[in-house]
Amino acid sequence: MDKKTHVNGLKETVSISRCKTKTARRHPVKGTNAVITTAAPSWVMAGTVYENCVFLEGKVDEVSLLFFESEACLAYGEEDLPRGLAQLDLSYHVHLPLDLPWPDANAVADIILGLMDKVDFLGVRQAVLHPPLTLGENAFSVEVAQQLLTVVARAWHSHGFDCNDLLIENVEGACLIDIAPVIEDLGLGVCIDIGHIIAYGHHALLDCCDLFDRLRMIHVNAPADVLTAKGRSKHASLLHLDNAGKYVARKVLQHCGENCTLVYELFSWKHIETTIPIVEEMLLIEGK
Repeated sequence: MDKKTHVNGLKETVSISRCKTKTARRHPVKGTNAVITTAAPSWVMAGTVYENCVFLEGKVDEVSLLFFESEACLAYGEEDLPRGLAQLDLSYHVHLPLDLPWPDANAVADIILGLMDKVDFLGVRQAVLHPPLTLGENAFSVEVAQQLLTVVARAWHSHGFDCNDLLIENVEGACLIDIAPVIEDLGLGVCIDIGHIIAYGHHALLDCCDLFDRLRMIHVNAPADVLTAKGRSKHASLLHLDNAGKYVARKVLQHCGENCTLVYELFSWKHIETTIPIVEEMLLIEGK
């Protein structure tokens, strides 16, 4: 399938001066022929973003900068995001806020682009976005969700970014299948979260080839407890997976190729350490 790299009706080239993109390193997967970009969150231990990144240098290839709160993260200054981050042997991407005001797509776009400008000095080009919800309380209709995403994607592209680098993640209330057509039409990328598939019953995603064709990132985690709301939302080591969960993880990981970043989305280095060998074993079984 041909992958679109720009929004329909917009010019492919947007002349905006930006810092040079920092090319992500790739990490050999033990016991396999796979060479994959690995990443971890900017919070794996108590400390500043910089302290966490210094700790992660040499352990992973890339750091996911956690911009979970719009107002607080827009207020970040050099103390929060010091220039020394650019000197580390790491590349970076952004996890966009969880509190985006989705009824107002223009406001959402302004927040996203304001945050991307803040990390321009790091050459960041890629960001993970929780889409407008289409299931549950305060959900949008599929048509409205598609319209909201279209506004944001057009703003992203007009700002000089590739739509394939705006990665739409499956989350509670948004399994992505119902908005798959607009993801394809806009040329957006996809981030699949293994733990969310298990926690929120997104198993139909596993057979959605159109979305996996656009896969750019995998979030590796397990739900701490599928029986409670708090447990479903808490990310835990893959040690928590039962056989059914391991099947889901293997099915997703088999799609992890050279253009896909593998993010250990766990907020404790200890949990990441226990997850890495499980992932490596799964990739070995899948013949990666």
